[in-house]
Amino acid sequence: MPIIIVAALVETLHLDRLVREMVAFYLKHKILCGMLVFLSCLLITACSNNTVSSPSPTQPVVVQGTSIASTPGIGPTVILTPTKVPGGNEQSQLVTLPDRVIAITNMSKQAGTDSNSIAINLTITIKNTGAKTINNNAVYFQLISAEGDAFGLQSNVTSNFFGSIASQSSRSGTIIFQVPSGAINGIRLMYRPDVSTDTIFVNLNLA
Repeated sequence: MPIIIVAALVETLHLDRLVREMVAFYLKHKILCGMLVFLSCLLITACSNNTVSSPSPTQPVVVQGTSIASTPGIGPTVILTPTKVPGGNEQSQLVTLPDRVIAITNMSKQAGTDSNSIAINLTITIKNTGAKTINNNAVYFQLISAEGDAFGLQSNVTSNFFGSIASQSSRSGTIIFQVPSGAINGIRLMYRPDVSTDTIFVNLNLA
């Protein structure tokens, strides 16, 4: 009887040892599988982050607008056939505009400030024929050469020529330009007041 009990005890110990070994093997195997799964997830994540996604094509944006018809600008009026001032000399010219009359009563040239320039003198009367006061400023007057060069006034101008002109009133004076000697041929007076449609070119016969 004791022999049977000892044998049972030995068998029990052997089974217990076997169970422990199996549990340990199972735990090691489970941990190893978990690590493999974790590493696989990291690898997949890294590969997906390095993948360059192709950009989606940009669709053109259609913008609708309203076209505005262009209108031609109004250029200056060129006086091709000048009107002589009544009782004036052959060089005098009379230009009638909607709200004023410009009379060039005399024009002459003389030696300029140096050997390469000529002084051009123009005696002009501006009369306001409109109902409102108009201005007469120095910037309204320029000489334009045949090549398109512009020349402004000199400082020595008849006093009281520039300023406002009341309705039915006038201002007269002599204005002086200094121009190169070679610019005399074909030179013109450009009068451009604050009313752009009144801009005119007047040919000056000074040659």
